[in-house]
Amino acid sequence: MRSLVQLLVLTTCCLLWHHPCLAAPVTVSFQKTAAVTAARIMLADIADISPDGDLTEQIGRLVVGVAPPPGKTKELQTAAVITGLRNRPEVADVDWQGSPTTVVERTTQILHQQQLFDIITAYIDAKSDLLPKAAEILFIPIHAPQEVMVPPGELGWQVTPSKPGIVGSNSFVIHLLVDGKPAGTQVVRGRLEVKAEVVTTVTGMQRGDILSAANVLVQSQDITGIDAPFSEISEVIGKQMARTVAAGTVLKADHLVLPPVVKDGEMVKILARKKTMLVSAHGLARTNGRVGEMITVKNISSNKMIYARVQGPGVVTVEF
Repeated sequence: MRSLVQLLVLTTCCLLWHHPCLAAPVTVSFQKTAAVTAARIMLADIADISPDGDLTEQIGRLVVGVAPPPGKTKELQTAAVITGLRNRPEVADVDWQGSPTTVVERTTQILHQQQLFDIITAYIDAKSDLLPKAAEILFIPIHAPQEVMVPPGELGWQVTPSKPGIVGSNSFVIHLLVDGKPAGTQVVRGRLEVKAEVVTTVTGMQRGDILSAANVLVQSQDITGIDAPFSEISEVIGKQMARTVAAGTVLKADHLVLPPVVKDGEMVKILARKKTMLVSAHGLARTNGRVGEMITVKNISSNKMIYARVQGPGVVTVEF
């Protein structure tokens, strides 16, 4: 009998101990100041919550406001916070204590202007494969923000030059990342001075001229603002001038074209294809043509003018 009474007493004590009404109340004590890193303020950011437990963790995760911008502060009124949470069942029996106001600061890390300039310099060094061989590169910064504030965390970045080949760029966009997530963009303006050994004309060249080794040389030139200049003489020999240039001109892609492989007045072989059948005839080119271009050809056999596509030196094709 005595054992039964002891068991009943023990069971009753256990039930009373675990009854929510008799459990230790949760106390929320607001701090005078608090620091946050995220964009939203949670109750645990601005108050000490006790005792430890699942309910305490749930209460701590309740959002009570929007954080100020990085590096800025805002003041929260305790009464307003409590009022905003009045409909949450988790806080029905909370004992509210502490400061009547909390000043919240959004912590930040600061990038200074020189750091932004250094990012661009490092980017240019890392992209040396996009620049002419043995180029001497000097980045002269002109403008960037004095300082940039971003959230704390592991800082990273990606850089986009105003011109894909870097040479000729006068601005660079830095895409900032914190812990791998976007954290804003900043524009750095500056002048890129580039000197390199490039192909330069020795004499003035007329449109239509074919380049030979006697017309060009390789020398050090300021190629700032020049897109894709040639650095090897072998890249230009045998090509045709697309326009007239003066002596001392740094040659680039849009100065040159491939010379025609079929010339006006030249005899050509006409290949006519239809599925698996191939017929050939002789013709007379009436216009110049490069590989892939359509030209006018006179069929010698029929004496008719036809349009044909240049396939190679002395050869054109038609479909029928």
